[in-house]
Amino acid sequence: MIPESVLGGIPQLQPLPPLAEALLSSLHGGDQTPTVEIIRLLHLDEAVASRIVAVLNSPLYAGRYPMDTAEEAAVRFGVAPILDVLLTDHFRGFRLDAPLYGLKGEEAWLHGSIASLAVIEVIRENPRKEIPRIASVAALIHDMGKILMVKYFDARSEELDILCQRQEITFADAERRKFGCNHAEVGGAIAVHWGFPESVAEAIANHHEAPLPEPTAMMDAVALANLVAKTIGIGLGREGMNFQIDSGCYTRLGLDFNAFCRVCARTALSLDALKKAYAQPA
Repeated sequence: MIPESVLGGIPQLQPLPPLAEALLSSLHGGDQTPTVEIIRLLHLDEAVASRIVAVLNSPLYAGRYPMDTAEEAAVRFGVAPILDVLLTDHFRGFRLDAPLYGLKGEEAWLHGSIASLAVIEVIRENPRKEIPRIASVAALIHDMGKILMVKYFDARSEELDILCQRQEITFADAERRKFGCNHAEVGGAIAVHWGFPESVAEAIANHHEAPLPEPTAMMDAVALANLVAKTIGIGLGREGMNFQIDSGCYTRLGLDFNAFCRVCARTALSLDALKKAYAQPA
């Protein structure tokens, strides 16, 4: 159970930008295309609009036909990719320095961003599984709970390492035994507070559970995306590979070993493009 002190810190986090809230409202309404309000907000913020155009024109997303405006990008790609871009910039601003997890600012956001791209590669690998496109956003923010874990718990990573070794448990289980909760559960609570769909919050809260409780394509995709990011060496931190994943994720997503390797390879090839796309502040 998440301690009350931590739950009380969630409303104190920096709120989401108005455009992100509008995008989430659109998703709740089942609308994958930009609303009039979303287009209005895009027109109000030239820096954000320029970032959206730049990223969606980059090799990460673009096809052979480049776009000139954020409105055109929003219409072509829909709500979820715009939210990916917007939240990547927003969360980079947190500059998470988390010695408890052995992570520094850039490592934290790169891990989430690579996990987000991994979801896209899983969708490309097996589009028949109908993974919700919003799963990429869930993967992007799946470790946001670490922000509050670092703020409210005074412990050294060595203590968790010792607990893992002595009790032969995963890093996430060591967090739960030491603090009463782990970063995944706290991240799920943050997602609820920020107004993300319940499916997103559940996927974040359960991404370290094995087996997954009542697994969905969203849960499977986020758990697997975390594994992909770690497998290619992004965001290993103190946890490293000391975590479990529901083995059913692979089969439920229709991936065999070779397909998983292809997803890892294509995701790794996106790393340079990701860094270049966000090289400059928005």
